[in-house]
Amino acid sequence: MSRAAEALAGIPLATRCIMGLCILTYAYQLLLDPPLHNYTMCPQNVLHKHEFYRIVTSSLFHGSLMHIGMNMMSTMAIGSMLEKKHLGTFMMGITILWGIILTSAIYILIAWLLLMVVGYNRMMLQHSLGFSGVIFQLSVMESNLSPNRTRSVFGIMQVSSKMYPWALLVVLQFVMPQISFLGHLSGILVGTLQYYGLFKFLFPSESYLRECEMSERLAMIRSQPGYVVVPEGSGRDTATPDIRSAIMRTLGSIALFGSNLCETVKVCIFGRGAEANANIQLGEIGAVWGSSDASLSGDIEDDDEWVGLPMAIQRSTEET
Repeated sequence: MSRAAEALAGIPLATRCIMGLCILTYAYQLLLDPPLHNYTMCPQNVLHKHEFYRIVTSSLFHGSLMHIGMNMMSTMAIGSMLEKKHLGTFMMGITILWGIILTSAIYILIAWLLLMVVGYNRMMLQHSLGFSGVIFQLSVMESNLSPNRTRSVFGIMQVSSKMYPWALLVVLQFVMPQISFLGHLSGILVGTLQYYGLFKFLFPSESYLRECEMSERLAMIRSQPGYVVVPEGSGRDTATPDIRSAIMRTLGSIALFGSNLCETVKVCIFGRGAEANANIQLGEIGAVWGSSDASLSGDIEDDDEWVGLPMAIQRSTEET
């Protein structure tokens, strides 16, 4: 078996099916070159022209080979972990199907609210496409269910697992400004609402899923390679997390981060004062930069205490 075949066999069934559907859709694009603006998410066309098919097609079509390549790699990584460890094939398939519909619905709702409340109509007329909205939904589910407490964002910084999708949303927008911020935000909102149980009425219980798995009518699906049964203790019938306390914890983390950031900026500009800088004065410590060679201290004069930016920098700042 080739490495490609081994990698394909390692992808669970529901994740493999949605990847295959997106790849087949892109093959259709390459062969027939249809006008993409007919399949994108455009709230104006959905609401006023009743082109409801865009709710589905906008998630399946992609703009370029790099676009679908990045999305499918992300789907394979996130979807495989979520399907194997937490949801199982049936629940994963239902999550993806609802994700396609709900991310588009929230996208349209936000665009409509922006138009009605503040008169901002750009989002109503904007065209977007790609599976990344659903990927962000799956990312929220996977990061909240993962036992790992922290994640690395492209090796730049460490954040808590629950904040990882939000950090990824911001970093990706800076790196690639042309991507759809609203599409990704919609996916995060759908994943968050699903995790905290607000969409619980749309999804079957764990006991019902197990009954479906034992049904003879679905024996053909269960026999497919890569099929994953509902994991034990997946928690579908247990109480969902308290969304109110989760919101308070999130707001507290944001406030603490903002306070630390402001304090860092303050120290960089104004210094910490004479008392706070006592631990870095060379007169008592003797060594510079933590060196154990105390003889270095005799060659360095420490008459002035640093209390902020040098005067030259202060003057140049004022001039600008």
